[in-house]
Amino acid sequence: PYMLPHFDRLYLWQMLDTTIKFCIKRCDRIKVELEKSKLKLNDKKEQEAGAPDPDIAEKRKQLVQAAEEEVDHYVKLLEDAERSQKEVFLIVVQRFIMILTDHIVRSEQESRYTQTLWFRCTRDRLRQTLVKYRREVKRYMVTLQTLLFTPEIEPKILECFTQFKGYIA
Repeated sequence: PYMLPHFDRLYLWQMLDTTIKFCIKRCDRIKVELEKSKLKLNDKKEQEAGAPDPDIAEKRKQLVQAAEEEVDHYVKLLEDAERSQKEVFLIVVQRFIMILTDHIVRSEQESRYTQTLWFRCTRDRLRQTLVKYRREVKRYMVTLQTLLFTPEIEPKILECFTQFKGYIA
């Protein structure tokens, strides 16, 4: 509510966009590191299998264990990053829905026109966010549909999600 007067300012949308991009890049960076770790682990396993000397085999076995621990570490990091990314998307979409619904309710209570320029711009920002990050949003479609875009939601807002589903189908 206290940010509503600034809601149409460009810097607010840039901050939102930057936050989402940061989450995506973080996940992508961890995925790359995980793949590197897996390749390193495979190399260590191949070296371990070809060791003729028992001392060398033991050292290589320790290297394999260290590489496995590294892979496990990156798997946990990736799970945390993906969970955070999902939470960010859910929070962003939830806030859009809350703000748009609040606008509609207040406008109807005051017998004002609901489809104001502000409403259309905000709804279009929601649409833009869904389309721009469709690759990531697609992974959370079931969650979005069951938690946020339920049949009880305002039809003018639900239409936005319905159009998005049609777009990615």
